[in-house]
Amino acid sequence: MIKLSKKIFLYMLFLTLSVSSVNCQNTNKGGFYKGEINTKMPIESKYKGKGSEQVAKAEFDCDNPTIGKIIAVYPQSMLQSDHAFPLVNIGNASNTTAYDLMGAMEHLASWGYVVIGNMDKQTGSGLSISQTLDEFLGLVARPDNQFFGKIDTTKIAIAGYSQGAYGAVMAATAYPNSHLYKAVYLCSCPQKQLGINFKWGTTDFAKITAPLLMLAGTGDWDSKIISPEEAFQANFDETTGTFPVLAARHTSKDHEEMGGEGDAYMTAWFSYFLKGESAAGRAFVGDDAEILMNKDRWMNIKRKGL
Repeated sequence: MIKLSKKIFLYMLFLTLSVSSVNCQNTNKGGFYKGEINTKMPIESKYKGKGSEQVAKAEFDCDNPTIGKIIAVYPQSMLQSDHAFPLVNIGNASNTTAYDLMGAMEHLASWGYVVIGNMDKQTGSGLSISQTLDEFLGLVARPDNQFFGKIDTTKIAIAGYSQGAYGAVMAATAYPNSHLYKAVYLCSCPQKQLGINFKWGTTDFAKITAPLLMLAGTGDWDSKIISPEEAFQANFDETTGTFPVLAARHTSKDHEEMGGEGDAYMTAWFSYFLKGESAAGRAFVGDDAEILMNKDRWMNIKRKGL
């Protein structure tokens, strides 16, 4: 367990007493993708932009009051396609819903993914994320559903920012459907002690059974409170090495700005591990991996199995 200074403990106590004060996302700045990534690197530049697909949105009401409804964003070509598409399930940050992640969902959909989210504003336990996947897979198994036959259930990823990242770890490790995830992306995942204090559960990175990309910032909130380097390193060390892992920190951005900074590499990560795009993999694999050369933007890079 990471030892906490008195100052950090008092911060955490304050945050625990008022979850709303951990506004893990300022929706005026975060919300994942905004198309404003400033990079000179070719792969990051490629995937920061929109893909070739035009996108559409569908909403499905849900009897589960925590989920509220499922939002699905998808390539318009899917409806006429004779092949199935990979699926990405996204966990919301504190006090946000899938509507706040629409930029990220549309971005991924433009690259050929079906992307789903829900209305839960407190996703840390991962329960609603897990339930959303089950509910959606149940929907698309019905012949009268527009997604019937269109989802490749062997290619499912999970992503999350801030509290949503903690929930993504929980969803990928602690539930009966956790084994369905074949790629994981975490942005500014709160340290384990915060999750324990908030009663989200205790993360166990050793139980992640899919390639994992984990990013965080270097500003005071990320580096001292949300995802300090010692806790970040501990999470990396906890992974088994059976599956590829890459961890890195942004050179200058803090927590509220991190929501969009990793989206290009998130998209490349999913494109490599879900779609087998070898060009995307060159961002992460080998001694000359692009991210290793991307020193203006990424530092403290650690890898396993890459």
